[in-house]
Amino acid sequence: MPPLSDERVFELASAMRVAFEGATRARLPANLQDFPSGACGDAEYMVAKLLEMHGDEDFDYVLGSRDGHSHAWIQRGDLIVDITADQFDDYPAPVTVARSSTWHAGFEGERQHVADFSIYDLYTRTVLLGVFSHLRSLLPAHATAPAGMSVPMKLARD
Repeated sequence: MPPLSDERVFELASAMRVAFEGATRARLPANLQDFPSGACGDAEYMVAKLLEMHGDEDFDYVLGSRDGHSHAWIQRGDLIVDITADQFDDYPAPVTVARSSTWHAGFEGERQHVADFSIYDLYTRTVLLGVFSHLRSLLPAHATAPAGMSVPMKLARD
């Protein structure tokens, strides 16, 4: 399956952002309760899982630092996807899907690994799967999995 268009990625990332904003805070782990502040890493895994549901599995998790602050986003080639950059005072956009970003380049980010929370231990995978399930229930119809497609959820390591 070919990668999703940039426009479709933006649509899905925006839907996940809206889901986070409407989420029941008590159903989120502590690191996500002040979304978007301090939530970048796990929030980007949620976007990556949604994109995977739609057949686009080629995103990497990128982590960078600048002026003593870290930030994470996901990236496929030169396509940057970020739903938490507005936690910083110098970045006003709540959702970024862009082929380049001087702001992100300022973090001197490095690709860490595939953007998939199934790489973590069972406890972390289970917690993040619960978060994803809650957020998925808040997504609009256009962002749910296409008809006939199951949601790939890996809890055990292959």
